[in-house]
Amino acid sequence: MDRREFVVDSRWIGMGASCLMILIWLGVYGFPEGGAMVALVAAVAMIQTVAGYMLGTYVNKLRRMAYHDSLTGVLVNRRFIDKLEQEVQLAKRNQYPVTLLFIDLDNFKDFNDRHGHLRGDQLLCQFADLLQVNVRRQDLVGRWGGEEFVVLLPQTETRVGLGVGERIQKQARSLLSGVTVSIGVASYPLHAASAMELTEKADTLMYEAKKKKDCMLAATN
Repeated sequence: MDRREFVVDSRWIGMGASCLMILIWLGVYGFPEGGAMVALVAAVAMIQTVAGYMLGTYVNKLRRMAYHDSLTGVLVNRRFIDKLEQEVQLAKRNQYPVTLLFIDLDNFKDFNDRHGHLRGDQLLCQFADLLQVNVRRQDLVGRWGGEEFVVLLPQTETRVGLGVGERIQKQARSLLSGVTVSIGVASYPLHAASAMELTEKADTLMYEAKKKKDCMLAATN
């Protein structure tokens, strides 16, 4: 489970539901008498509790598969958008800024052509790890698609977001085998009035930055 996203653990829900069913059964039929019956009920209760835990583990796995990119482990596009919309609503109610970074790997296609798709996938995973190391626990990292990534920085002004972007660019230069990154940076509410506007603004800036490569552009209004 992603360390930056709180999700109720289904294992404990499964165990809790199993225990509740056992209590309901005992409430209806009463506690059994005799050593053999007590042992049988205890065994059934144990099996049911373990089954609930295992079912919860499976549900956790399915949730992770739905929410996280199968290659890099960061949030998938749709889940990231959901979290971005939630965060902007929180920011609106509590009156704090939110900064969004759109990031693209420069010349990634050329890297793939030279080194092969397997090495390209390894580079994407390496970059996803780099992003997660360089953000706080409450920040979110997602894969927008292909070689494009996004970083959501709650309670963060544009200036601080630029500092994060500079750190990411610096490490990319030294760690990604010659591949650099271009970044677009925009903040709510300074540059956008909604999550959609914020996304469009940062995305547009990233594409402008990519024309120069190894460049970062921030919104000005």
